[in-house]
Amino acid sequence: MSQIGIAVVSLYAVLWLSRAIYRLYLHPLSRYPGSPVAAVSTSWYEWYWNYYQNGQMIFEIERLHRIHGPVIRIGVNDLHISDPAVYQDMTRVDSGFTKDPYFYQFISFPHTSIGETDPALHRIRRKVLTPALSGTRVQELAPTIVAKTEQLMRRFDAVAVSRSTISIHAAAKAFTMDIISKIVLGQEMGCIAEPSFRNEFIDFLHAAFSVGWMAPAFPRLSSMAIAVVERTGVKIIPLALVDFKRVDFLLTTIPKCLGITERYLAKFDANHALTASIAPSLPTSSDTPGLPSRSAVIDMLMNPASAKGHTVPTISELNDELIMLLTAGNDTTSNAMVAGIHRICSDAAVRHRFVDELRTHSPAVDDPISYEMAKRLPYLNATIKEILRLAHPLPGRLPRVVPAQGYTLYGHTLEARTVIHTSAYILNRHADIFDRPDEFDPDRWLGADSARLDKHLATFNRGVRQCLGKDLAWCELLVLLANLFRRFELAPVGVGPGDMEWADLVLTV
Repeated sequence: MSQIGIAVVSLYAVLWLSRAIYRLYLHPLSRYPGSPVAAVSTSWYEWYWNYYQNGQMIFEIERLHRIHGPVIRIGVNDLHISDPAVYQDMTRVDSGFTKDPYFYQFISFPHTSIGETDPALHRIRRKVLTPALSGTRVQELAPTIVAKTEQLMRRFDAVAVSRSTISIHAAAKAFTMDIISKIVLGQEMGCIAEPSFRNEFIDFLHAAFSVGWMAPAFPRLSSMAIAVVERTGVKIIPLALVDFKRVDFLLTTIPKCLGITERYLAKFDANHALTASIAPSLPTSSDTPGLPSRSAVIDMLMNPASAKGHTVPTISELNDELIMLLTAGNDTTSNAMVAGIHRICSDAAVRHRFVDELRTHSPAVDDPISYEMAKRLPYLNATIKEILRLAHPLPGRLPRVVPAQGYTLYGHTLEARTVIHTSAYILNRHADIFDRPDEFDPDRWLGADSARLDKHLATFNRGVRQCLGKDLAWCELLVLLANLFRRFELAPVGVGPGDMEWADLVLTV
């Protein structure tokens, strides 16, 4: 190596060492405990735990909290908080905290209801979509969800007669996909009718996100890689959203999904714009093979009068939003269903009380249990709350950026643009809020302090970023679990403790 080369390498080593020393001992976050590797390099710390160790960072964070307390440093400019009071404060409507754009640009499409980081733009998009997913709208959709449940129960009837087995995992994902696709696209995917409950959308989603956290670990490299893909089509590192947005693949492999969008617009409005007279509460027409009926989601998105400041999206932007809604409305709720069914089946005392309540309030085994009836059953509701506490669909970090005025944390001021992470998995197991936090105990929700527990349930987030589909998820869980356990005796077949373990790969897998 030449003298110039040696000098360059030496200079780089000195600069790297100086930066490492600054980050470890002089950085504004140096007072907080955590991994020295994380303090020196956010990227390599996350790469190791979430890519090399395949989605295990959330469990390493949990371990560090047990050692160091409620605040740990998980990056150069990143803290993770395990304190329900701080979480409550951060999620106040007027807190000023915003989503971390460096994180969300790699797990969601930009400017969608999930991926939008600008509070003003998110407020507009949320106003547009809320009527299509509100509690009132879910109440209107409840009979359709009961009917879809009955269709699934007929599949279970056939299995019971033949004394064979059925995949709860596949059945739950088929159930939620048929419902959310009907709401979002105006046409269901027909997954329940598939012999094996085949759900191509979810198959592709999981294949795309199986690469895990490479992109969030190296945001600058990933941004460059995305630019290369857009210009040349060459992918230099694994990128989930790049794979998932290969529309040519989607349109050929999943023609029942995004191909519906253009046919919908062609059927209902050739100009891709709808008049203000179209209301999401209008009943949809009966399905015609190959053609969708009304979608309140598309109608509202394509209506310039849906909200003040709303801009009608392009076809590409519309598809981005629909993909995010399909993903959020399918994979998350179905995961909670699967985990919940396993929890109920694995606890004889819970199962007995659960079924006894259903039998008491619905004596005729073949009479479908409605949404209205299910909402009135105390133990059913308590069990679902406990399912959502322990089997939350999105357990991992939700990073928020400290606002311009800074944030006071335990007497110390955090500078603007510091990133604070919280995780539903950790908050929902906080011992200061939930007694015996690792035990599955629906009775905790029937006590005198149930309102306090409700306040601290972090599953659906809080404040302006609370999950849009919360009411829909509750309706699906109530109706499916009530009817399933009222009509069938379930027993796991070939399922061991290890089969319910999961990893955080953006999605829970």
